[in-house]
Amino acid sequence: MEETITLKEILETLRKNTWIIICCMIISAVGVFGFMNFFVTPKYEAISQVLITQNAQDQNAAVQNSEIQANIQMVNTYGVVIKSPRILKIAADEIGSGMTLESLASRVSVDSVQNSQVINIHVVDDNPEEAIRMVQIVTKNFLKETPDMLKIKNVELLANAYSAQKISPNAKLGLLAGMFAGLVIGVIISFGRRIFDERFKKEEEITSRLKIPVIGTIGNIVRSENGYDSDQKMRRRDKK
Repeated sequence: MEETITLKEILETLRKNTWIIICCMIISAVGVFGFMNFFVTPKYEAISQVLITQNAQDQNAAVQNSEIQANIQMVNTYGVVIKSPRILKIAADEIGSGMTLESLASRVSVDSVQNSQVINIHVVDDNPEEAIRMVQIVTKNFLKETPDMLKIKNVELLANAYSAQKISPNAKLGLLAGMFAGLVIGVIISFGRRIFDERFKKEEEITSRLKIPVIGTIGNIVRSENGYDSDQKMRRRDKK
C-alpha cells in the first residue's frame, strides 16, 4: 500500500530534523568559503574610459544632435576595433612577458554607458598591477591607431585606470550558495530518515503493513509515575 505524507507530517519531519538542516547549512557554507579562499585564484578588473567627441563645435543644435546620435551608433564599431587583432597585437607585444594575442583578447572586454558616447575598456587579470598596466596599454594603442584606421579624430581619453577592483571570488554570493546547498542537502537527509525509518508511529501503520488488528496499547510511563512506584517500593521495604 502506497504511503502518503500530509503537510503536517512534512512540517513535523522538518521540525524534528532542524538541527541536521542547520548543521548541513553551516558545514556547506564553511566548505564553500574555505574553497573560495584557498583554491580559487582571485581576479582583478581595471577599467579605462574613452570618449567619442564631436568634430565641430560651431554647428547648430540640430546638426550637433544628429552627430551625437551617429556617434552613439558607432560605439559598437569602436568596441570591435578595440578588440581587433591590429590593436591587441601591438598591445600584446608591448606588454611582453610572453603575452599572446589570444591570451590578451580573453582578458579584454568592451561595453558602453547606455545612450552615451563613453566606452569602457575592461581588463581582468590575476594581478591587479598587471590589469592596470594592460588596460592602459590597450587604451593607449587604441587612441593611437584609431585616427589612421577610421580616418577620424573624435576619440580621446576620458579616464585612465589607476586602480583595480577584485571581482571574484564573490564571498557573499559563495556563502549564500553554500547555505542554500546545505539547506537542500539537509532537507534530503531529513526526508531520507523519515522514509527509511521502519518504526511504527501510528496504529494505522500496524494495521496496514502487518495486516493484523491492534488488540491494545500501552501508554507512556512518565517520570512522576516512576518516582511514585519507587517511593512505594522503598516504603514497603522499610515496613518489612
